[in-house]
Amino acid sequence: MSSTAITAQGIAIARYGATAFETIPNVVSFQGPGGQATVIDVTNLGSTSKEKRVGLRDEGQLSLTLHYDPGNTVHQGLIADRSARTRQHFQITFSDSTPTVWTFYGYVTQFNVQGGVDAVVQASVTIEIDGEITEV
Repeated sequence: MSSTAITAQGIAIARYGATAFETIPNVVSFQGPGGQATVIDVTNLGSTSKEKRVGLRDEGQLSLTLHYDPGNTVHQGLIADRSARTRQHFQITFSDSTPTVWTFYGYVTQFNVQGGVDAVVQASVTIEIDGEITEV
């Protein structure tokens, strides 16, 4: 299959295989990670205005849309990760002049396949990020 706009831009999203990171092929779009932190109200009777603290950071999710290839071992690995509820290591490599790389752990919580007449069979994959994202 020809390269997608994501790979043509030099962006690679990978899953850790048996011994190394393996690029997830045929990714046509992605969204995330993007998280948030809970805001905790710590106002008390002696307060003169609202007082707040920021809770733990939640890195959120990474959502992928890809052209599904049932014979591809990396696609099969994502399905196996979801089925076995395996905590997996992932990385995103960006295409800047000195590539920025984000690494994180996560769980594949969704792998849905869809298709139609005159349509490429696609899969929607959701990875719930567990812990922090490190930048290299």
